[in-house]
Order: sequence, then structure tokens, then C-alpha cells
Amino acid sequence: MSSRTVVKLLLVLVLGLPVLQASLVWIGGLLGAMGDATTATVLSSVNTATGVVWLVSVVALVVALAIRTLDEPREE
Repeated sequence: MSSRTVVKLLLVLVLGLPVLQASLVWIGGLLGAMGDATTATVLSSVNTATGVVWLVSVVALVVALAIRTLDEPREE
């Protein structure tokens, strides 16, 4: 994979995962209010895992952008 493709993928993850997290919180709250506590707990765990993936994606995006910047030829 080229560095440009990696940066695009990480950018999609960094921007898309918070939307997924918000949806999971909303659906989990709705299911909890409807009395389905088991599914709400499972969605809470999935939401936590999504948060961890988001944090890793943010760090990886910063590192990928730094590597991409350092690999560019220097203008004189």
C-alpha cells in the first residue's frame, strides 16, 4: 500500500468512527429504555472497542502524516 492510500484509510476511520460511536450510544440507550439490557450492554462493549480503534487510528494517522512529510523531497 502506498502512503497516500494509508493516509486516506486512516482519515476515513478517524472521521467515521465517531459517527458510529454516536449511533451505538443512541441505539444502546434506546434498547436499554425498551428493557433489553443485555443488548445494550453488548453495544456498550462494542462502543468501547470502537473508541480504542479510533484512538489507535488517530495516532497512526499522525505517524503516517509525519512519515509522508519526511519522505517528500526537500525544496531548495
